[in-house]
Amino acid sequence: MSESNVERRVVDAERPLTGVTYGPAVDADGYVLTLITADGPLEVEFDQEAMYLLWTEVKGTPWPDPPTSTERDLLVKRLVELANGADEEMLRDAIRALGGKR
Repeated sequence: MSESNVERRVVDAERPLTGVTYGPAVDADGYVLTLITADGPLEVEFDQEAMYLLWTEVKGTPWPDPPTSTERDLLVKRLVELANGADEEMLRDAIRALGGKR
């Protein structure tokens, strides 16, 4: 990502516990991801949908070096991606197909 319109900052290593925070936006709807960098704070605002997508992307992601994904891991990830975009009827059908009773 060396595009000229991308701003890069490094989180301040002196503040590891407060270097990255997120929470509800105080003066707007949505959420704010705050990065404390050596050049000062950087805030990125997300609407509810974008914050949820970020949260589901990073939740449960191993760090720092994830093991090689198995076929099953990739299938589960794809299933979650599809479930996030599904309507209620599609979710009910998927639950039934997987042996659920709903």
